[in-house]
Amino acid sequence: MSEHNEHQQNPATEEEYFTGEQKAYIKEMVEKLMEKRILVVYGDEDEKAETVILHDEERRGLCKSVCCSFIFALTKSDVGKGIIQWNPKRPYFIATEEDGYCSHFDRKTLLCTIWEDRPERCRNYDCRRDANVWEDWDKVILNKEVFKHLKG
Repeated sequence: MSEHNEHQQNPATEEEYFTGEQKAYIKEMVEKLMEKRILVVYGDEDEKAETVILHDEERRGLCKSVCCSFIFALTKSDVGKGIIQWNPKRPYFIATEEDGYCSHFDRKTLLCTIWEDRPERCRNYDCRRDANVWEDWDKVILNKEVFKHLKG
């Protein structure tokens, strides 16, 4: 068997994983099914999660509210409100603009335009614990790769 087609195994469980080629094919098929609205993905609803509110303008100036560029599936209750825009090519994922930021993001103020009705994921997200954003929250050190996923 060629190295490209071999399955990788988890040493702890000896379970097989998909090959890179298989993962790419599955991802492509899932995206096509979502575009045709044959497959719909919703985010998990977490009734126990705490709402996180950070109003740190200094840090927001550094991070440029990069969390507002993260792609995630909306919950059924988010979609049911009828307020939050979702991506028609990837129902029901948050809608983004060409710059990669959420459609509800005000680029001048770096704030959410639907704050009171923002998605559950946004309410519960805490960047202080996300090493993808902050290398060190206390020392105000941003992860060097934080903007890598954005266009431009």
